[in-house]
Amino acid sequence: MLPDRIFLFGNVKTRIVLRNSFIISLLILFVIAGCSPERKLARKFIRHQKGAGLMIIPVYELYKDNLSISYDTAIQYNALQLDSIAWAQSCFIQHVSDSIFLTQFTNSMIDELAESGFDIYVDGSSDVFLSLPDPKWMVQIAQLQLEEDHQVKYFEVAGDEGNMYYEDIRLNTINLQSWLDVSRANSGNKQTLYLQVIIDDDYQNAFNNSLFDNFLKVFNYDLMLSGFDISDSRDSLNMSSIYMLARQAGQKHGELLFDYFMNDYIRENLPAGIINRKYFHYNRQLKKLKQGLKERFDVVN
Repeated sequence: MLPDRIFLFGNVKTRIVLRNSFIISLLILFVIAGCSPERKLARKFIRHQKGAGLMIIPVYELYKDNLSISYDTAIQYNALQLDSIAWAQSCFIQHVSDSIFLTQFTNSMIDELAESGFDIYVDGSSDVFLSLPDPKWMVQIAQLQLEEDHQVKYFEVAGDEGNMYYEDIRLNTINLQSWLDVSRANSGNKQTLYLQVIIDDDYQNAFNNSLFDNFLKVFNYDLMLSGFDISDSRDSLNMSSIYMLARQAGQKHGELLFDYFMNDYIRENLPAGIINRKYFHYNRQLKKLKQGLKERFDVVN
């Protein structure tokens, strides 16, 4: 019986070895993938880019527009009159301070890039900046455009006697578009980067029929009926939201500019014959490097 026991033990041992070999093979594949040339270059950039010079050239005018206006189509208005109508009918645009919005956007972007390790300069210190060793970058905020719009949605709601009817709801939207001209100092090459950031009215609404276990979308009600619970919660845009957009959008532009510089470094330093098909993102707070992030600038030239 001893040979049988040895044989069985041998089979068990063989299965364990094969299983461990499979796990080891997977680990080797993960290590190889984690040490790809692109990832190595991304990590090198993160370690060694600190102290690199970066000039930010601000913009001093904020373009603003109201895309949803109503007027008598029987009257022929000229462009200036239509512009005045759009301004008067706007809920937010007419109250936005260009200087406050642009200052908060630009300072937030500068703060994020400085936290990422860049030495930041503005156009007033160009002589000092140009004397710095390469590589160094220049970012000109070519244009910022703030647009106000709205859409109307229809929701089925319940009346006081339980009868259902439709109510139209206006939902406001603010759209920020940006164009940045990015180039290396002492180089004629320039790319224009485009990004769009949108905020809008948010709402959480529900009609809960506890008797029939029914769930319907409703809006603009906060009352109790016999056997029914109707609730409404709306988080509407206001002027604080607009300036919060400026700060958060500025920070996001700083994050995505870091990614842009890092991926440009990867493309430039890849070994010959390797084509980079990956786009890396670095999370500064978590100190994590990821790939495949959809948030990035569109190159428009």
